[in-house]
Amino acid sequence: MSRNLFVKVLSLFLSFAFIFGVATPLLASAKTDATATTATTATTDPADNEEELSVTDEIVEVARSQIGFYESYVNKFTTWYYGYETSAYWCSIFVSWCADQVGALGTAVPKRASVISMKNWFEERGRFYHVSSDYVPQKGDIVFINTAVDGTDDVHHVDIITQDGFIKRGNTLNIKCIGGNTSDLNYNGSEYVTEKTRPVDGPRAQVVGYAHPDYEKSTGILGSLVSINDNLMPRFIKFLYAKHIELIYKLESVFGTSWLW
Repeated sequence: MSRNLFVKVLSLFLSFAFIFGVATPLLASAKTDATATTATTATTDPADNEEELSVTDEIVEVARSQIGFYESYVNKFTTWYYGYETSAYWCSIFVSWCADQVGALGTAVPKRASVISMKNWFEERGRFYHVSSDYVPQKGDIVFINTAVDGTDDVHHVDIITQDGFIKRGNTLNIKCIGGNTSDLNYNGSEYVTEKTRPVDGPRAQVVGYAHPDYEKSTGILGSLVSINDNLMPRFIKFLYAKHIELIYKLESVFGTSWLW
C-alpha cells in the first residue's frame, strides 16, 4: 500500500469513528432539542435574542480581548500549542489560538508555529493573495508580513485584519490588524498583543500577502457535519473535532501529505 493511500484510509477511518462515536448520538437527540426549541420560540420575545456574531467577527473579538497582553516567549499561547511550558516565537501560535477559541482551528486556520508553514497551508488551498494582486483585505483575514524590509516574499510575522479594506493616509495604504509577539504602539519590545494601523509598504514591515480563511464553511466530511447546525454542537464537540485535526496534522508531518485538509 502506498504511503498516501495509507494516510487516506487511516484518516477516513478516524473521521467515521468520530462521526459515529461522538457526533451521531448528539444529532440523534436533535429532534428532542428541536421540539423544545419550537415550543419555546412562540413564547420568547425576539427582542430578547442577542444577535449572534459571525465566526469572522468572533475571531477578531477574541484577538481584541488579548490586547495589552505582555509576556515573554513562555506564555499561555506557547503552553497551549506545545502542551508544556517552553520558549517559542508565537505570532502564528497566537493566530492559531484565536481560531481555536471560535471553533475554526483545522478547518479555516491551521495549527502552526511557523509563519512560512501557515502561509503554505493557505497557498495550497488557493486562499492566499499576493500583495501585488487586486485583492482587498477583509476583516478576519490573516496578513503575512516581511519584517526584514528587503523587498522579498519572505514572511516573518502574521496579524489578524480587524477592518475591511485599506485605510488611506496621504499616498499611503494602511491596514488595521492585531498581532501577538509584536511591539507595542511605540514599537518597543516584541512580547505584546497589539492592534496597529500598519502601512502596507512601511519602513519597519512590508505586507507580502493576505490569506482569506473559509470561516463560514468548514472543509471535508467532518467540517460539513459541524456546519449542519452549530447550535447542536457544544464547544466540547468542537474541541474533540480540533483534536482529531491535530492527529491528522501529525500524520501529515510523518507521511508528507496534506490531502485531507
